[in-house]
Amino acid sequence: MADYIAPDALFADHFRQHFRLRKTVFDHLYHGVRSYDDYFILKKDTVGTIGFFGYQKCTAALRMLAYGTTADSWDEYLQMSYSTHGDAMVRFATVVVEVFGPRYLREPTMADTERLLAIS
Repeated sequence: MADYIAPDALFADHFRQHFRLRKTVFDHLYHGVRSYDDYFILKKDTVGTIGFFGYQKCTAALRMLAYGTTADSWDEYLQMSYSTHGDAMVRFATVVVEVFGPRYLREPTMADTERLLAIS
């Protein structure tokens, strides 16, 4: 969080290089995911322990997608269990398809194709 997400983040200039997407795109994804699934909202568990921030769960899922790794490869680095990584990845992917699928994961229309051809 302090390295990439916080307002005075240590590596804010390297966000795109590290996560393979712009910070504004990440923020758009995070807010869409958070508004759809309360799994990504910070809360206490049944014992009263505070869980992981939604940002941490989203970045864990994005790291697995960006680097093509499995959930257990980030255990030590992110200090998050395999099961939390797995849950975050499945929920993140499901919510992205549900929330952003109708707009971004659809077949291109003729207008989309013409617009893209005009750009190149």
